[in-house]
Amino acid sequence: MQVTAEQTDPCTIVLDISVDEQQVARTFDSVYREFSRYANVPGFRPGKAPRAILERYVDTSRVRERALEKLITDSYYKALEEEAITPFRQPRIEPTDLEDKKPYTYKAIVPLEPQVTLGEYTGLTVEKPVYTITEDDIDRAIERLRESRARLDRVTDRGVQTGDVLIVENQVQEEGEAEPTPPRRQLIQVGGNIPGFDDAILGMNIGEERTFTLTYPDDYDEEEKRGKQATFTVKLSSISAKKLPELNDDFARQVADVQTVAELRDLIRKREEETAAQLGDQVAENRLIQEIVQRATIHYPEALVVEEVEDDLRELGAELRQRNMSYEQFLTQSGMTAETHQQALRERAAGRILSILALRQIASQEGIQVSDEEIDAEFDRLLSENQITEDQYAEYKPDRRRRLQVANALTQQRLHDFLFAHNTINEVAQARPLDPETAEAASAEAEPG
Repeated sequence: MQVTAEQTDPCTIVLDISVDEQQVARTFDSVYREFSRYANVPGFRPGKAPRAILERYVDTSRVRERALEKLITDSYYKALEEEAITPFRQPRIEPTDLEDKKPYTYKAIVPLEPQVTLGEYTGLTVEKPVYTITEDDIDRAIERLRESRARLDRVTDRGVQTGDVLIVENQVQEEGEAEPTPPRRQLIQVGGNIPGFDDAILGMNIGEERTFTLTYPDDYDEEEKRGKQATFTVKLSSISAKKLPELNDDFARQVADVQTVAELRDLIRKREEETAAQLGDQVAENRLIQEIVQRATIHYPEALVVEEVEDDLRELGAELRQRNMSYEQFLTQSGMTAETHQQALRERAAGRILSILALRQIASQEGIQVSDEEIDAEFDRLLSENQITEDQYAEYKPDRRRRLQVANALTQQRLHDFLFAHNTINEVAQARPLDPETAEAASAEAEPG
């Protein structure tokens, strides 16, 4: 066997591995002996048929697949030993066609351990947004609570009004389509539809049908429909009016462990202030991490990005199955292609990897670690504060995976405390986080990468 190693970057070695024809032949002989134990060859007991006869009774493509697997496995680990290489993850193999009694050559792309050289990670200065919770914010939060508990009352004595919830039969013929879609029974709320739709159905009565043509807005969720015209034929089946619960002490008792509306407002204010403070901390911490990453030199193997993207796609797949939505429908709704979506996943994964590697290096250099006694104490705290039950305590405390989760959480908190203690955090007043656009932008900034 011959091996040529080339380090193409700090975290990747490419191995060119060549196996001579004798080793290839021995591997094929071994595989045929393996198959002979299970093959049904007339006139021979299992394992006793000569290879020349056996070849007529086994699937040669399966033999070749098994031979390739054995040959690569054996030669790859021998190559690692010869070159004194310690891989960080499984290799990416680039196989070639395998033929019996002929030399065989293939490539193995071997990922190596990440390398992190930190620059400055103390003495930095970042801004921390400070969000002020106003009485208007509390009012909006209470209105959302009322909306979530609204009752729908069927209406028969008037036409459609803003805020109504309707059941309609909707048929759409889009620009460029020869035929309209089949009528679809839909539940819609008047308000928040594409421009012109709500105006076109106001005043409709049950049983009435209207046809109108509108243009999809330029920011419509489905990218291929943006700017296109569509003709809608809407037949109204029912009207329901939203009836919000009255804001009184009874409502306060129903939605929270309080007795009065005033206590409900105090509770909401406390929760929103806690959420705003946490969001501000997250934004500031991520800004610190970004500064640290920019000052560091970090190399990592491509395999880490591949793993992260695969995990993200698995999570998305599970979520889409729950929503009974296909990946193609998700892409259409998001206005992306599979290529642009996966490129976005790769970019976010790379950002997360850089952050994680930098933080791990800081923890290593600063001796930030968690002992078994501290993990036990954390489980005790969770139990005493009723965050876990006694049964969960008994189950989780000896569980290796759960202990690792607790250790990671404690380490993260200590890293947070370290970063905030050794860097300058300037507080800056910003728009309220309850504003949807502000909250979305702040949350995005608070995510690593």
